[in-house]
Formats: sequence, structure tokens, C-alpha cells
Amino acid sequence: MSKSLKARCIRRWQVEFKGRCDSKFSLCWRKHHLRGYIRECALITADCMVENLAYNNAMHDFFTENGNDSGWSPEFSVWYDSKRREQYRKEALSYLNEEASNDEIDEEIQNELEAWND
Repeated sequence: MSKSLKARCIRRWQVEFKGRCDSKFSLCWRKHHLRGYIRECALITADCMVENLAYNNAMHDFFTENGNDSGWSPEFSVWYDSKRREQYRKEALSYLNEEASNDEIDEEIQNELEAWND
């Protein structure tokens, strides 16, 4: 993919909200929200995708090394925070920049919108 994960998330959020940000259809959403609030939501979505992938990869590696499958434990926290977090984040961002599809991004957006309704 030629565009970064963040750029694609911004674009997918804009596509999702373009029809909603019109005064003919919505009393609260306007076009200026696409540049501000919706852009911020897109950046949060991208960051969450990176964090989730980094965490899952770290948990897999921690389980492989230590045989501990207890989730986020004090031992995992120490192991993950000691210079590994940034490594896993960089690897996850690199992978998602290349491999994340629009369908995966759209699914994350839908999950976020469902969480808004909870």
C-alpha cells in the first residue's frame, strides 16, 4: 500500500461520515467535523490497531518464552515495558502500513461506532 495506516484510517472515516455530515440529514454533524473530530477518531483507530497487534504479538512471544498464559500479569508488564513495547509497536505499525486492508479498517471503524452506542 502506498498510503500509511493513519492516512487510510482518516480516509475511511471520512467516507463513513461524508453522508452523515450534511445539514440535510443531521442536526448535529457538520462538514467541519470531518476535518476535526472525525480526523481525531481516525488517528485513535489507527493507534488502537497498532496497540492491539503489538500487544497480541507480545503476549504470544511472552507465552512462548515463559509458558505463562495468565494475560496481563505483573511479570508480563515488566517484560513488555522493558524496551520491548516500542519494538513491538514499530513492527506492528510497519506490518499494518503494508498489510492492513480497507475491510479491516472498516471493521475497526464499525467496532468503534458500536462502542459509541453502548
